Amino acid sequence: MSAKIRIKCAHCGEASNVHSVYEPCPNCKQPLGIQEEGSIYIYRQGSAYGIAGGFGLYINDQPYGHIGNKELLRIPVKYGTYNIHSAVGMSRKCRDLQVTITPENPVAYTKVYIKPGFWTNSFVVEYVDPNLLDL
Repeated sequence: MSAKIRIKCAHCGEASNVHSVYEPCPNCKQPLGIQEEGSIYIYRQGSAYGIAGGFGLYINDQPYGHIGNKELLRIPVKYGTYNIHSAVGMSRKCRDLQVTITPENPVAYTKVYIKPGFWTNSFVVEYVDPNLLDL
């Protein structure tokens, strides 16, 4: 499995999968203009609870599309601190993860999954060992 590159266009705001950070936005055809300094890898752990639909993905409260079952995304970012959140439909309960991308730590490896609860399920975003991902 290789990571799909997911980029949010600065011009139209659409989050799209691309092959390279240098290609134009698939939606508005403008240059993506990404100045990649690091990456956030997000893996969606397979769900044994029959929830095969996409999980909504948010970084710093900005929508980054959906992440499918057992999908691996690479999101190019600049140095900084990022809050990763996931939600589906009316369920907004999530244990978010905050990652900091620096020259010394340019990559964050994370996973998102559903944690079943008594009344409602919640989403969990946490660090993952990169050796467990097929990069």
